[in-house]
Amino acid sequence: MKKFTKIAAAVISAVLMSSTVSALAFESAINVTLNGIVDNDIHYVSFGETRPIQINDSTFVPIRRLAESAGMTVTWDEPNKTALISLKANAASALPAERYAAAIISKIGGYGLELVPSDITAEMKLNDNNAVIRYNFIDTDGDTVAIGKTITMDSAATMLNETLMIPLRNSMEIFGLYVDWNQDTLTADISIPSYVSAPKGLSIIANYSPGVVSSSSSAPIVTETVTETVSVEENDPVDTNPALGQYLGRFKITHYCTCSECNGGWGNTTAWAGEIIPGQTIAVDPTIIGKLRWVYIDGYGIRRAEDCGGAVKGYHIDVAVSDHHDYEGVTYKDVYYLAE
Repeated sequence: MKKFTKIAAAVISAVLMSSTVSALAFESAINVTLNGIVDNDIHYVSFGETRPIQINDSTFVPIRRLAESAGMTVTWDEPNKTALISLKANAASALPAERYAAAIISKIGGYGLELVPSDITAEMKLNDNNAVIRYNFIDTDGDTVAIGKTITMDSAATMLNETLMIPLRNSMEIFGLYVDWNQDTLTADISIPSYVSAPKGLSIIANYSPGVVSSSSSAPIVTETVTETVSVEENDPVDTNPALGQYLGRFKITHYCTCSECNGGWGNTTAWAGEIIPGQTIAVDPTIIGKLRWVYIDGYGIRRAEDCGGAVKGYHIDVAVSDHHDYEGVTYKDVYYLAE
């Protein structure tokens, strides 16, 4: 078996400047073992034609082979060139990795919300060093709520032989797993740490649902297209630094527009203020937020309670937007009455 040479590494480093790495004729002696991840034994990860490679001191592995061997799943969003690795959080699972995920997510809690742990996901975009880790929960309405943060990896995901390759150490450590590298044997050993610590620097963020890929192929194959959740910056009001008044609590935030799916027969009409104004109008429960009251929503800015709805009850705000397809996902935000 030919070793992966410094010359080959230099060639790959050069072509990594483009969006796709060309197929190169070489074999790698790099091995990856899973120690106590799928059971109590040590298992070697079986790779296909595309083997792990070392580039600038970073080890890259095929995302699907690594993730599925460790009991995770992978989905791929072709339009956004983004992969999502998912690991279930199940304290009663026979899979040690899922039990460990449950232990981590239990340390986070629900930020004062009634939430049930679901899974942990890591979102990685092609040629982007930034990855997003999300600890996902299910709220009392059955909606997914994500608590997470953005992490900067040492290297970005890249394509090799039509296979998405991800940095081994970063992609496993983002889940809290331990990676031990032996340079003499070119072996990476992935294991579960003996101590479970709570992740730091987290906040409630919008969730993400990429398209579904075939589970039988190492190359990304899209069978469904979905829209990524985007920020609400385009609808933010001009004044985003008001003097805050009475704190009302942490509210569930959803989004709606004037289409029949969102607003039924009401169309573009609010309950109390005429036409819906994206960037201003919100639907509320009037027993919680008074009719036509101005509020400040953390991350959104100033909004006015101009509408209501049968599904908007209690600590729930439906934010009017120009197109609800651009605002899929659920989040929770602190809300204040504006000082009068």
